Amino acid sequence: MVGLSKAAEAGYERDGFAIVEGLFSADECQRICQLGETLESFRSGKLTPAMNPHRERPELLETMGDGRLMACMEQLVGGTPMGLQTQYFYGRPGTPGFARHQDNYYVEADRESFASAWLALDDVEIINGALVLYPGSHREPILDVRAIPQLSTFGQDPNANKQECVLPETYPSIDVPVKRGTVVFIHGHVAHSSHDNKSERFRRVLLMTYIKEGVAYRAGYTARRETFELRNLKRAS
Repeated sequence: MVGLSKAAEAGYERDGFAIVEGLFSADECQRICQLGETLESFRSGKLTPAMNPHRERPELLETMGDGRLMACMEQLVGGTPMGLQTQYFYGRPGTPGFARHQDNYYVEADRESFASAWLALDDVEIINGALVLYPGSHREPILDVRAIPQLSTFGQDPNANKQECVLPETYPSIDVPVKRGTVVFIHGHVAHSSHDNKSERFRRVLLMTYIKEGVAYRAGYTARRETFELRNLKRAS
């Protein structure tokens, strides 16, 4: 297990995120997409984000416990990473983006002990829903939020675009288009959002959230977070 390069780790500390291209192969991404097509949200035709899909398909834990991810997360959370939450996004054409937010607004964990891995299962461009990140904003505390007009919930979590965090204007945003198989490691305090999918293509993503063993967190009414063991599921890089 290699983990993040020194440059990527330094970038995470500086910017609040790190991008690792090609961490997963096209075949691995396709297998995850096939599992996504067995989830209730797909079978019902809703195609809204599936919360904690590992509870429907435990095979997804093999991805989350993959040695390539675990080695990176050990660096980022400063100890043994436990699984906390997963989410599968279909990102069907026409899906609105996620409003600007901090993940730890919901989780309420120790700021340096909680991080997420955002795995692109398709090529992601601005037109089909690329991430928008605010470098350096992870240095902020949990920010206040304000209500914003909710124009559409088509294909999206109904809570995804009802409010946004209030971020100082000193933080410019950057768009993050990535290729399939890329993982974006996201600090729990870094502000981020995503573009609307204005294309004719899906933008599938598996989001995996990790927390340092023993750290307290908020379970949440919808997510119903609970930690789970990943050490026995590690895969060699």
